[in-house]
Amino acid sequence: MRMLVFSDSHGDSESMAKVMKRFYPDAAIFLGDGIDDFLILEKDFPHTNFFNVQGTIDDKGDPARLEKFEDVAVYMSHEESFSKIKADREHVFEALKLNAQIVLYGHTHVPELFVYRGLTFMNPGTISASYGFRTFGMIDITGDEYLCQIMFTDLFVL
Repeated sequence: MRMLVFSDSHGDSESMAKVMKRFYPDAAIFLGDGIDDFLILEKDFPHTNFFNVQGTIDDKGDPARLEKFEDVAVYMSHEESFSKIKADREHVFEALKLNAQIVLYGHTHVPELFVYRGLTFMNPGTISASYGFRTFGMIDITGDEYLCQIMFTDLFVL
């Protein structure tokens, strides 16, 4: 199973659509701040399952959610309190209590991928060019094994 993870599009649905057309994922996840940009993609990708959480500028979606993909539990939030710098203990323990294996978060526009206390944390950065480059996350899952990657769109032509 392949999943693409986006965050903080801030009006750039076109870049997400181009990435989706390139990889045709089984699932797409949006971590907030531009939810309407993400939701308009659903009609063009009917075979992709869409999941989202509410960002600070969004008016729809849950603030956080836990989903199981094959045998891997994924916790999603827009909260920057999961970032390596902030590592909010309360949120880390929440993810541990829920038996999550992967924690996805957004907000900072800065891509991060690290392991802490047995949890894999990923912030896909931003798909908009607000920091001079566009990034997104890719997660490949087979059973209970997974590979998380940060992808830079500059590495291929959109």
